[in-house]
Amino acid sequence: MPTADRSAPVPPTTMISRRGALRVLGVGAGGWTAAMLVAAPPAHAGGIVPAGVAVDGPDLGALVPEAETVVDIPRTLTATSVGLGPASPVFPPSFVAVRWCGPAGPGGPRIRLRRPDGAFGAWCPLSVGCPAERDDPSTTVPPVHALLATARTGSGRTPTTRGYELWMPPGATGVVSTALNTTSGPCQRVRVPTVSVRAALSAVAGLAHALETPAGTGRSGPGPARTAPRTAQRSPLSAGDVPGATAGPLVPAPTAAAPTPSALGLRYLPRAAWGADESLRLNPATGQPWRTTYYPGQVVTVHHTVTPNDDPDPAGTVRAIYHFHTVDRGWADIGYHFLIDEQGTLYEGRWSGSDTVPAHRPDGQVVTGAHVGGYNAGNLGVALLGDLRPRPPSAAARRSLVLVLLALTGAHRLNPVGTVDYVNAASGARRRVPAISGHRDWMATECPGGAAYSALARIRLDVARASL
Repeated sequence: MPTADRSAPVPPTTMISRRGALRVLGVGAGGWTAAMLVAAPPAHAGGIVPAGVAVDGPDLGALVPEAETVVDIPRTLTATSVGLGPASPVFPPSFVAVRWCGPAGPGGPRIRLRRPDGAFGAWCPLSVGCPAERDDPSTTVPPVHALLATARTGSGRTPTTRGYELWMPPGATGVVSTALNTTSGPCQRVRVPTVSVRAALSAVAGLAHALETPAGTGRSGPGPARTAPRTAQRSPLSAGDVPGATAGPLVPAPTAAAPTPSALGLRYLPRAAWGADESLRLNPATGQPWRTTYYPGQVVTVHHTVTPNDDPDPAGTVRAIYHFHTVDRGWADIGYHFLIDEQGTLYEGRWSGSDTVPAHRPDGQVVTGAHVGGYNAGNLGVALLGDLRPRPPSAAARRSLVLVLLALTGAHRLNPVGTVDYVNAASGARRRVPAISGHRDWMATECPGGAAYSALARIRLDVARASL
């Protein structure tokens, strides 16, 4: 199993510095509260969360966005077909979600797309890109497989595909496909907060104080993030002794000043801003009775989505992944905690509550996602959009990834170049992995892609140097 990169040891007291993380993010160590995100209220009947709605809780000051904008977000169009097809939805699909039982090995499955002229293109293999999974998958025999395939035939933002046909190896049964179009549906006009990457990640890094201050001690410091009342479906944090990071060596500060990563020019899109249809998440038919749980953060795992590179509409791709995870997989939400596109835009992933900090409860506990099957509790998933087998992350995506990792390792006191003895507090499953791991450190998979995985060693070093 690949191990984390190590170099000459330094005194064990030199650990990831919360102050260093906040300094790089451009926020004073004592003033992170002012940089928090605007509170996200419960979904309204339209399914999209508007910004700027008051919530209950102690008044910690004005937690308001830097600005608000009005955007038009198209609803995702869907059409489900049973069998191999040909399928001809009434709209041009940009993605196809496919589910089936039985074999998934060499020789299949495949898809071919119908072009605008009515002719079919060549058969192309369907392969599972990031095999994200929940901790308690179905034990159905034969197993159920699912994947999200790109169905675009052109290079523009608007899809032009007119349909598709599937081929499955012998023995495959229960084939169901759902065509998705995330760009052509009727638009909803939504008010969304304008929040900088620096503000969002400073809020995350600032959780270190909440994690270090036991409840009820009366110690001074920033209060908890402002929060709305929790819904009844939330379950309490499960008890368990979860070990933290090992005190592995950090990289000494370089002789020459290392370039400081900057959030300047990077965008952050909360769920409302990229168009998360909260009615899907709140629908009891999607992913119930899977309870929402929270556990101490132990490790960060990097993924790639195996969606198109040079994506003309990355927010639309995030909406497609959201629908695939929420509805087709039945996970009640997107499986990742954060997503990053090639322009370095950071997307809020899995819903963690009506508070101001993405991926966390106000007390610093991490909402359980669905990105590494069997090892999700306390495991933060960061997904890079695109196929990173043939090429590494773009410079902007890499810069955003370093900042996200810096905030997460700072919040949870993780050594960026160390290892952790991970324990799933819900199931007891154990594994020793790098504190910043790739999906393939957990299981047999290509994810996060060969080129991205090769870049992780240097990315860990960059995070460690920036945090000193």
